[in-house]
Amino acid sequence: MEKETITLTGVNETLLVPLYARALESRKQNHLFYDATAVRIIDSTNYDFAKHGKSLMNMWGCAARTVLFDEQAEAHIKAHPNCAVINLACGLDDRFRRVDNGKIHWYNVDLPDVMELRKKLIEDHARVTNITCSAFDYAWMDQIANKDHALILAEGFLMYVTEAEVKGLFDTVAEHFTHTTLLLEFMTKWMVDHQKMHDTTQKINVNFVWGIEKSDEFTTLCPQFQLMSEHNFTDGMKHFAPIRMTFMSLLMRSKNNRLACFEQI
Repeated sequence: MEKETITLTGVNETLLVPLYARALESRKQNHLFYDATAVRIIDSTNYDFAKHGKSLMNMWGCAARTVLFDEQAEAHIKAHPNCAVINLACGLDDRFRRVDNGKIHWYNVDLPDVMELRKKLIEDHARVTNITCSAFDYAWMDQIANKDHALILAEGFLMYVTEAEVKGLFDTVAEHFTHTTLLLEFMTKWMVDHQKMHDTTQKINVNFVWGIEKSDEFTTLCPQFQLMSEHNFTDGMKHFAPIRMTFMSLLMRSKNNRLACFEQI
């Protein structure tokens, strides 16, 4: 079978980094999660994925992030089994199949070239709706059938946009939804300022734009939401190299990305 060629560039190409990390973790004998879709895509496409795997820290961070997002998504779905879940800038993530309870309706939102590739590589499902548009084209909100207790995910996304875009997006979410829960990945300002050190910006022509030092800065920006919890990726990365990460954790914690959970007030 002829392999599909991937020609994504810029920010869209960054989605291939966590895809590869999920495949690498899934192929381990004692994997923390299994992502059959990621493994199949890696095996069926033409792209130099190995260039990203040279940075173990980046692969560990992406895997730890996957575990955290999956756990938090599953907790919300358990509490609200008929909810809608919206994955903004979804890339080639197939989290739906990892956390599905047989009832949720899942919405993927991303740009045309990403969605075109997604349609070729990921099988359709009756409870999954793919919406082809920018997250900042707020028309996607009109396609969500159940706007009460929705879960909105932003993974590997917000660091590439401006603070004004972040505020506009979630202010509009607050106007259209009720009792919404947000799972947001934040990058620190330190990493934005020192982005040349990051493997992704070294391998792909992209720039980090926005970061915050403390998760509650988001509640100042968007006061319709309250911070419920936050999880530093450093803790999850300790699983991959306990001794090494124990020594590095104090230094990394203040600089590493984190997952923050917010609920609409």
